[in-house]
Amino acid sequence: MENQNQTFKMAKEIKRKLGMKLYLIDTNILIYALAGKKPWANLVKKWIKTKQLVLSSIVVAEFLTGAHQDEAKIFEALLDKFGSLPVDTAVARIAADYRKKFLEKNKRIRLPDCLIAATCRLYQTTLVTLNQSDYPMKDIKIYTA
Repeated sequence: MENQNQTFKMAKEIKRKLGMKLYLIDTNILIYALAGKKPWANLVKKWIKTKQLVLSSIVVAEFLTGAHQDEAKIFEALLDKFGSLPVDTAVARIAADYRKKFLEKNKRIRLPDCLIAATCRLYQTTLVTLNQSDYPMKDIKIYTA
């Protein structure tokens, strides 16, 4: 638990130093943005320009699994610029807590969604998704248009 607390403190310090709101986009938003669908394409462009975009390693895996070669090339350029937030032990523990709590309530929740939510919680980012029902967690911020 001490490592998790240290990671939380580090994440808060990073965010304090940046002094800005960060947006972690879910795979569905990434797909819509790269397809030029509004308002998502415009929002993602804005967050790229203002350096407010963050990516989850889970979103990277989900997107690249279904991406065509031209989509993957565009995404790889974005990934080279921004990188992705990793799934480390702190994220894994938070995700496990989420999943365990919801399974105890007989609510099925996918582990990748728990990992994405845990990343948002740890790094205090706002999750941008079209699937708000996939994220019933009360301790993360969710942006939907």
